[in-house]
Amino acid sequence: MNPCTQLALLSASSLRMLPHIALYLLHKKDIDPDLKQYGEGKGGVVTFVKVCTRQRVFRNLFYYRLGEYKSVFIKWLLPPERSLHIWCPSIGEGCHFEHNYSTYLNAESIGNNFYCLQLVTLGNDKHGRRPTVGNNVKIFTGATVFGGINIGDNATIGAGAVVNRDVPAGCTVAGNPARIVKRDGEAVDEPL
Repeated sequence: MNPCTQLALLSASSLRMLPHIALYLLHKKDIDPDLKQYGEGKGGVVTFVKVCTRQRVFRNLFYYRLGEYKSVFIKWLLPPERSLHIWCPSIGEGCHFEHNYSTYLNAESIGNNFYCLQLVTLGNDKHGRRPTVGNNVKIFTGATVFGGINIGDNATIGAGAVVNRDVPAGCTVAGNPARIVKRDGEAVDEPL
């Protein structure tokens, strides 16, 4: 996009973003690690405006970081993705949502550097237990993870996988039911 056009669009967007910018500046240290994951810069107001206007799913994360009561007054100015639902007491820094429509994140906790694509469900089992997700976890399109299980650090959940058992750290799982297809970079075929 032409830099002059981009500046004009960003300036127009900034008017409705003034309350967002003010809240961003108040919570900069909590928001910047997430902003860096979106590849638009290292943080700062210009990066925030770019990502917030272009990435509807980032707004969900921004409003989550602010908390329900602070964000309720500004959501109408810049609506979040309506089908991305976050019911998680704690999400670590450096989170990145990509194309997250029809996604439900209902976990006990999610660690740092979480990467998640669309159509993912993290949810509870029939006993109400929810998964705990470690650091540096990637979950790809259409995966379903449920129950009181642990997803270890540096794990990858493949597209369409159905996971209802613990995933060891450093493993990649795929399939329905999910199986370990990679452990510490080596191809394997093991049950969970």
